[in-house]
Amino acid sequence: MKTRKAVYAASLDPITNGHINVIKRMAPLYDELVVLVAVDSRKTYTFTPEERVTMAKAAVADMPNVSVDVCVGRYVVKHAESIEAQVIVRGLRNFKDLEDEQMLAEENRKICPHIETVWVPCLPDLMHVSSSMVKGHVGVDPDWENQVARSVPAAVVIKLKEKYILGKARKHWATLMSGFGIPKGSEMILKELLSRYSEPARAYHNLEHIVAMLDELEPMNEADPAIAMAIWFHDAVYDPKAKDNEGQSAELAKKMIEDIGLPTMFGKYVGSLIMATKHTLVPIGRAAQVLVDLDLMVLRKSEREFEAYEAGIRKEYDWVPEADFNVGRSKILQSFLDRPSIYSTELFRDKYERSARENLKRSIEKLRK
Repeated sequence: MKTRKAVYAASLDPITNGHINVIKRMAPLYDELVVLVAVDSRKTYTFTPEERVTMAKAAVADMPNVSVDVCVGRYVVKHAESIEAQVIVRGLRNFKDLEDEQMLAEENRKICPHIETVWVPCLPDLMHVSSSMVKGHVGVDPDWENQVARSVPAAVVIKLKEKYILGKARKHWATLMSGFGIPKGSEMILKELLSRYSEPARAYHNLEHIVAMLDELEPMNEADPAIAMAIWFHDAVYDPKAKDNEGQSAELAKKMIEDIGLPTMFGKYVGSLIMATKHTLVPIGRAAQVLVDLDLMVLRKSEREFEAYEAGIRKEYDWVPEADFNVGRSKILQSFLDRPSIYSTELFRDKYERSARENLKRSIEKLRK
């Protein structure tokens, strides 16, 4: 008996719960359902074909007769013919979709008359979901991740956040470098820093942390560019088992700053600011105070965000036994609480001191229990 094979094609940029629902409803009707990531060279996508394939595979991993492939630079109906599929599955969200799909089905019929198109109406609660709608939420509001999570798998939310953070990081770097006339080699330094902040062991000291600091710095209108440069480099070297991360990060900053032709004294100045992020002493000087306050900004986050931060730190130190970690961590947090003020600048003290102290007290209590 001939295998009943169908193709479901979409850009999947990214895959949504609407796509997944169509796949789940159609998969039992065929021996094999091939999900095609369609790539049109005339269009611009948020995710690469490889990224879209990876996300789609993760979404259909529990469906044994569903596979994922990519269709680049050819008609979907031609691809379906090449793998001996008899049907193209298409999802319909509304009447406008139906008009467009009727024309597309007719064109496909002219190319390959023996391949049929099957339309699947979207369920009412998913009619509003589309890839463009999902991407439209990204970054609009601090709660955008929760909103997007209603429409896509959790893995897609993570990927969207990574893209969003990366885009913001590139803009911050471009702004900083423009102040120096965009030195030759600055793009290579950015590439190196992005690679370092993407290391798999980083659960908190990653690119998101850097971008959060730069975002907070931007409206402060601080004139000293060394602050932004120090933010970029202050966690460039990060090994939870080492005790000289700041020193190594400072040396890396001095070398790379000199490599792109900026003054040696500027590199040394940035290095000295980075050393202030050891948090062993109260920072002296406006630039160091601003940098350290930005580095400690996470302490004032909402209870949910603060707990996520603490979980990230614990993950980075997962090699430390629980009891030892709790003792050491509570000492570190208590040292901040024992200061006359956690933050050095008036702006941060007025805005964040109270919430930071509440978070620290709550966390210390949990660790000691």
